[in-house]
Amino acid sequence: MKFRKLQVKLYSIDGMDYGYNIDFSDGLNIVRGDNSSGKSTFVNSLIYSLGMEEIIGSKGNSSLPYALKTRFDLNGEEKKVVESSVFLEFENSAGEVITVNRAIVSNTLDTKLVKIILGKYLTGGDYEAEVKYTFVHDPGSAQDPDKVFFAFLERFLDIDLPNVSDSKGKEAKLYLQSIFSAMIIEQKRGWTDYIANIPYFGISGMREKVTNYILDLDVFRNAKLINDLQIKRNSLINKWSELVTESKLLVENKGYSISGLSRYPVTDFDPKLVSVGDRRDSNIVSIDVVRSDLISEYRKIDNNEKQSDIDEPKSLIENIEKTERRIDDLLVLNSMLGSQIKIDESQVNQYKDGLIEIEKDLKSNKLTRKLVELGADKANLSIAKGKCNTCLQVVDDILLPPDTLAMPMELKENIQHLENQKKMTKSLVDGLERKINADKDKLLSVNRELTECRKNLVSLRKDMKFTSKIKESDIRRKINLETRIDDIKSIEEKISEKLEALVSISIEYKGINGDIQGLGKHKLSNSDWRKVNEFSSSFKSLARSFGYRSADVGEIEIKTETMLPYLKDIELREVEWTSEGLCCLIRLEDMAA
Repeated sequence: MKFRKLQVKLYSIDGMDYGYNIDFSDGLNIVRGDNSSGKSTFVNSLIYSLGMEEIIGSKGNSSLPYALKTRFDLNGEEKKVVESSVFLEFENSAGEVITVNRAIVSNTLDTKLVKIILGKYLTGGDYEAEVKYTFVHDPGSAQDPDKVFFAFLERFLDIDLPNVSDSKGKEAKLYLQSIFSAMIIEQKRGWTDYIANIPYFGISGMREKVTNYILDLDVFRNAKLINDLQIKRNSLINKWSELVTESKLLVENKGYSISGLSRYPVTDFDPKLVSVGDRRDSNIVSIDVVRSDLISEYRKIDNNEKQSDIDEPKSLIENIEKTERRIDDLLVLNSMLGSQIKIDESQVNQYKDGLIEIEKDLKSNKLTRKLVELGADKANLSIAKGKCNTCLQVVDDILLPPDTLAMPMELKENIQHLENQKKMTKSLVDGLERKINADKDKLLSVNRELTECRKNLVSLRKDMKFTSKIKESDIRRKINLETRIDDIKSIEEKISEKLEALVSISIEYKGINGDIQGLGKHKLSNSDWRKVNEFSSSFKSLARSFGYRSADVGEIEIKTETMLPYLKDIELREVEWTSEGLCCLIRLEDMAA
């Protein structure tokens, strides 16, 4: 990031324009002046133009001196400020130049609005350059690079800011303001710490995180990897718990019991140690023994039945034909319901995809409305230039002359239209999901009846061979035995699937635990140690060159936990708060920068 020129404009009540221009040259720039000559005002206006005023105070223009907001003295005469703004032109490492403009005092523009001119507005007179409007210090001010300034600045400077863990264990971005805090020393409170005045974003250990990022340590990336791995591990724990609960419910609802499943994942899970059985008194009989007993009992009843020598009754044949016709009808209904469910589910997925696009468009339009409310000129917005507000592609079918700077639909109308479209789409999704659930219930009922009809058909065909001496109790007993045998088969199939899933989780869980232990929370790589040693050597060398005499420089060490200098386990800034200590702060800031 290279500053090219700063311009502050002040409009006074006398109708005259005032202000100042500061040109920056390559290399080191030194600003000299007497006390109260405007040095701090210049620096603060530069920081304010970038939206970083929280480093020097609070959000907004309250952090700026009165000379930029209310009044200033010129040759002994007081001038009252009506409006004021600041321009800053700078370029990135690729040589691209932009100019940012932010109001300090304005009757029409909010101080949150940042105008970006994509060109050399101050040094090249590029007055026809494209203009973008962004905002700062509002919810979402670090997300959309097309609408919010910090996100745009991060992209323009080609900085990839990582996510870190906040004080609640959730992911949060390492904000650009935090990095700038390590590069700027504020005049009053900037000397109180090595990295002072970091805005609070609910992230603990911010100094350490910023230092690790600036030094590009692997341990910083490792901390992020560990956090990601811990999230994955927690997800595996939840999946394991769900599978264990489902397995127990599946078995217990059929009157059986299951053993060998732990509540939490284990790294050496063996599915052979899991057993399903029937509790008899104080013993548990395995499911294989239970099935063998049921089959034996079924065959015993079957062998006791005697075949009938009489012709099959006519009614029995009619019942068989009726049952077969019902089975055919149920098969057709099963096919129709299954096809309809697939069609409806596909339609729901399409509506949900459309809903995502609607919400994206709605968010973009609301951000645009925010820019307009902050004072952005509608004529400079993409939609007023015949471009889609979301994808920025040219819209060819607008029934307006090409040179007309007018919005096809007012923002308020467009937002209302999208809100209505969102409600309608949600209603369609809800309606289809209710229909799908109802059809699934019908399909379940059809399948249940189909199973019963098939079993009944088998029984009817067997009845053609039965004599009138067959007992009804035997028939009922056989049906019950068939049901229990089918239940056991179903349990074995489903439990087998769940055990396979548990084996996969166990293997993945073991791997993640190994990765976490391998990374270590504060474990430095060989590359990190080289950087830390170089950092420590440089700090000591600078302290010696300054002539630090309060303690033996050789005893100063950089703690890897905080990346700050210590003397006998006490932070150096707490040992000596003298001019020497202040200059050590300067040296450390220079090294970080």
